[in-house]
Amino acid sequence: MKILWLNINSSYSHTSLSIPALHAQLKESDESEIEWKVISGTINRDISLYVAEIFEFKPHLILSTAWLFNHNYLYSLLVRSKALLKNTSIILGGPEFLGDNYEYLSRNSFIDAVFRGEGEEIFPVFIEMFVKGMNWFSLPGFCHIDQNGGYIDNGVAEVQNFSALEVPESSSFFEWDRPFVQIETSRGCFNRCAFCISGNDRKIDNIPVSSLRERLNKVRERGVNEVRILDRTFNANSKRAISLLNLFAEFAPDIKFHLEIHPSLLDMDVKASLLNLPPDLLHIEAGMQSLDNHVISECNRSGDADSSMEGLKFLVNSTSFEIHTDLISGLPFYTLERLKSDVRKLVMLNPEEIQLESLKLLPGTKLRENASKYGICFSPLPPYEVLQTNNISFEELKNADTLSKILEIFFNGKILKESFVRLCTENENFLDLLIEYYDRTNFDYNSGSEKKAILLWDFCQKHFKISQDHILKDWICSGYSHNKGPGKLLKNWKFGDKIINPVLKSESRNNYYKFLDLDKKRFWFIFNKTINSYKPISIFIEIL
Repeated sequence: MKILWLNINSSYSHTSLSIPALHAQLKESDESEIEWKVISGTINRDISLYVAEIFEFKPHLILSTAWLFNHNYLYSLLVRSKALLKNTSIILGGPEFLGDNYEYLSRNSFIDAVFRGEGEEIFPVFIEMFVKGMNWFSLPGFCHIDQNGGYIDNGVAEVQNFSALEVPESSSFFEWDRPFVQIETSRGCFNRCAFCISGNDRKIDNIPVSSLRERLNKVRERGVNEVRILDRTFNANSKRAISLLNLFAEFAPDIKFHLEIHPSLLDMDVKASLLNLPPDLLHIEAGMQSLDNHVISECNRSGDADSSMEGLKFLVNSTSFEIHTDLISGLPFYTLERLKSDVRKLVMLNPEEIQLESLKLLPGTKLRENASKYGICFSPLPPYEVLQTNNISFEELKNADTLSKILEIFFNGKILKESFVRLCTENENFLDLLIEYYDRTNFDYNSGSEKKAILLWDFCQKHFKISQDHILKDWICSGYSHNKGPGKLLKNWKFGDKIINPVLKSESRNNYYKFLDLDKKRFWFIFNKTINSYKPISIFIEIL
């Protein structure tokens, strides 16, 4: 019996945890009659190369996980493979199948079945039955179309004893050569967010904190220096969160941990624990989604805007960790004006990164079921992005997408970030004008960093000329060209010039000097030819 795993991801750094998580549950006796093969790669690879590998192996069964950003590619790959291997069975699982699967299976008859829910406990039973030619279609979690054309739905499978599962790292298919590994220390979420696939009534299961030490030791021995904790809300249980943080501290500085923290739920004990941790131990994702309490309430999300902002301010201003936060356009009752106001508040707070994403109506979520209630129009194809709602039009969502690109360039991409934050802080209409300017110029998002920086310079020359000295300083400190944009305004200073050079060091023969007069100030920039001819080693401001 030949079984093939298809591990198709959006990038090399990511990999599917489902493959080793399921395989780890098999006993040696289950595998005695099976020849396994895993084909791993990304959606950027030539699809014919995958097809050739599959055809050469000629599996009896193909298994794979479908999610937002690989589903379309995976479909194209599988439909070609089935055309060549008509007797091969294909079964898919993953978050794409958490909703009703009748339409999908009816439309794609080459798919034998899809699996919905948590598969670790069912998987060994299924493999045994499939290998022995037994009828496995009635197992919990499987959905299929029977021989009479009827849709059979066996519900959602749920693991009953999460802490007793064999860990994914014990599987021979666990990929240790990736930049990071993922560890799930709990399953389920107390939050019931209407837009999230975890927003159901599943109970929360935790594995003992003590059992993690051995696993983390193995991670360290393997030389992996980043662990992403998959818990939906790391600080849902404060006592447990503190125990985990204390454990993570034992692995500093060898391992950095990524966590999702709900800033509204940060109590004093967790805050105190965070303050006592080694620097740079954590990378924290602090989900905000919206700062509008009506939106938060309608999405059935716990917490409120004020406590979330208070928690985020603590994380940004009081800890030594990278703090990333996010907002979601297209949520019920979320208007463009309120969204822009929320973005500005977060920019002024200045975390490491602000992600602005459009709402995706994922299968199995409450919001997808209730889309008509909010007038939500969304794409029927992955990634199921919202196209308009009762509160935000299609054109306004395009503006929100432009704002997301602007944040990626200037804030997250750190291109003239200091100037961007200052302009946004000092001017309430800055984002409105920049969105309009960005769209009007048809700017290429994939252009180089200097061209992106020139966009902000040209924009400010038109709307905020008084701020040009900030951008000039930011431009020069970034090491951008002296022959483009604001760099062209610099003047060379040479020995013998009438202008007195207050920063001249005659003993430093590799230094050279440029200056600029702006608003009764003279900016002096000192460069060194042997270090970086464009990036200054020092700046001095002379009052004229």
